[in-house]
Amino acid sequence: MLDNSILIDEPLYPKEVMHPWEEALFQTSYLRRLKHLAHYGAGALVSPVVHSRFEHTLGVWRLTARYFPENDLIRVAAILHDIGHLPFSHALESALGFNHHQLTEAYICDPEITNILAEINILPQDVIDYLNGPSPLTGTAEVMGLDHLDSFLRDTYMAGQIKILPRKLLEKIRCNESGVVTDEETGCQLLELIYLDHQLFLSPLLMAADQLLIEAVKQELANSTKHGLALLTDAELLSILYRSDQKQVNQYVALLTRKPDQIKISHDLSAQGIPLKVRKLYQKTPLCMGQPLSKSEKAQPVMQALAALKRDYQLLVS
Repeated sequence: MLDNSILIDEPLYPKEVMHPWEEALFQTSYLRRLKHLAHYGAGALVSPVVHSRFEHTLGVWRLTARYFPENDLIRVAAILHDIGHLPFSHALESALGFNHHQLTEAYICDPEITNILAEINILPQDVIDYLNGPSPLTGTAEVMGLDHLDSFLRDTYMAGQIKILPRKLLEKIRCNESGVVTDEETGCQLLELIYLDHQLFLSPLLMAADQLLIEAVKQELANSTKHGLALLTDAELLSILYRSDQKQVNQYVALLTRKPDQIKISHDLSAQGIPLKVRKLYQKTPLCMGQPLSKSEKAQPVMQALAALKRDYQLLVS
């Protein structure tokens, strides 16, 4: 019989004991679909950061199980928090008018999920309410939560940028009801990882990759419905684009998947091209000595460098 620990695993953190109902949630169609969604959006097609939403979700669950072993609600929320993502995660969401939080709420209410939650007397609305408020999982307005802690550790690990292995860093990290807590030295190490991750996913090439995918999907679906798109996997969406009879869609997909070295980007904003704009910067930081690290004098050089990454470019297409 197949050992399910092979199906539900990731390499960054120490293993945690999984309850049978948690294993059941991870084996639902909503969670298995996450195995086929790139956490890094279209950037996964042009960079070494290729892990899926499934590994990220498992990582977030392991962190919550580590810090809140007796809290079933946060453990459920960690497992279900990303099930509403579209193909290629955030890349298409705003451009196509979707909201993955709303989709997550709808999927949580599906009987495939609710029947499992009923076994532990947790209502779907309890999970939805938990995900919509400040918590150790999401953090607060200024304090990093466990969700983004995993993202920054995992992304920089996959990009080969991390100097201390995540499981080693965890020895100096705690978590309370506000979010991630650590000492100033470790906090500055985490802040450096936040900067390195931003430096990569806000690079012109990765911004261009997301935009090429957006343009291809918008053109291919211009005269058709978006119905069903939200539950596609990355491969299923690419398959639709590969079969397009539109020359421009074919060109965009070829650049993304076969010829990324030929993607052309201009720093000249007067150029005739498609604007590439930074949507937002992540500015939450761990708590250090009772206050967000962002308020520390030691953090200011990195915070300023992070703000300087907010630049606009032009994607040049023929």
